[in-house]
Amino acid sequence: MPRWTLALCCVLLIATAGCTAPGGSSADVTVENTESTSYRMTAYLIDDPVGAGNLTVRATNDAGTREMIELVQLDAAGPYYNLSLGAARNATVCRLSVPPGETTTASFDAWEPGTAVLYVFETPDGRVVRTEFADCPRDSLTHSFVFSDGPENGYQSTCS
Repeated sequence: MPRWTLALCCVLLIATAGCTAPGGSSADVTVENTESTSYRMTAYLIDDPVGAGNLTVRATNDAGTREMIELVQLDAAGPYYNLSLGAARNATVCRLSVPPGETTTASFDAWEPGTAVLYVFETPDGRVVRTEFADCPRDSLTHSFVFSDGPENGYQSTCS
């Protein structure tokens, strides 16, 4: 196995180590990145019941001011950088790096049916490029994201 492949595997293992814990059902996320830039994904597994319309986040605006903003207003009011979930929410945080031209999958064993998940994707400079909010009342949840210039660009969620 080439040394760079081994190093990449170690980085991915370390990046996803905080995303698995005993108990609960599985929530799997796959990110396919066919673009030439890397992305950072942060998944917030929110323990308390919440809807996307009731969720506020902290983010830095284009002028450099850190502010609270409603998630549903994020896209219209942007660009924003370095988004985080406020400390008032009890959430497990999982991070994953997706290099250019790579597909990366992580399993969140700490997920429980009914737990809301907020996915935040940022470029290396911290600019928020996509957020998705989902919950699933069933035993397993599968999310797929594709970053591409083609028609397959997008997001898919499956509860089973």
